Amino acid sequence: MICSLVSAYAFHPALAPRTPKIAHRSRTAIADLAAAKSALFAALDSAPDRGLAEYEDYQTPTWVSAVADAVDALQPLDPSRGDWMVDPAFSGSWLLAYTSSPTFRRNRGLSGYETFVDGVETPQLVMELLPRSKLSFEEPLDDESAAALATHFRLSDDEPPESVEIDCSWVVGADDSLRLTFSAVRVGSKTLEPVNAAAQGKDVVDFDADKAIRVLEVTRPVYVDNDVLILRALTDAFFVWERAAFELE
Repeated sequence: MICSLVSAYAFHPALAPRTPKIAHRSRTAIADLAAAKSALFAALDSAPDRGLAEYEDYQTPTWVSAVADAVDALQPLDPSRGDWMVDPAFSGSWLLAYTSSPTFRRNRGLSGYETFVDGVETPQLVMELLPRSKLSFEEPLDDESAAALATHFRLSDDEPPESVEIDCSWVVGADDSLRLTFSAVRVGSKTLEPVNAAAQGKDVVDFDADKAIRVLEVTRPVYVDNDVLILRALTDAFFVWERAAFELE
């Protein structure tokens, strides 16, 4: 459940000792960083929410290149200098502002339920970094979407789901990537296991939805500060997150 207007708490993950690089920035460098962030925010303002507009590849809107250029300009200025895993800014709650991922755009969200279940809309995605290298995603549901998913999963009318919740753990992978292991997808009282659960006779996320969540399975944090987090996938698609002013509960 999302509680608005509550400041996100900070979490410093316990990892093998690694000393962050200390960046001594000149006034020019600070000004360049501020200008690059302003350019990114301006580009995001020109784009549809999360970049989820349909368009043909031969008629790419101008905002697509504007956001991509702004991300490319900001990436070399990363204050963490690649040490995102020990940076205090890599913590708390983040709201997805934009993605260039065709898979995410096609699925209309991380869970894919907006695409695969009639009557469902998942217009927001919140990510929260939790203690002990845990991570969760949440897609809030309005009343109509909750009812549609309750019908789909044959849930009790007395307990409509408030959101789709996806539980993960994370580790630092090869090339300092952020590698996620998905442990459960929860819709109200229904819990589905996305990994090799069929042989155990357990509820399993269907193939399309199981595939949908894996769009964020392996990414590399290429920029992180107190306001912005950028993850880049192996496909070179990127995800721009803005610091959320709330926590997940």
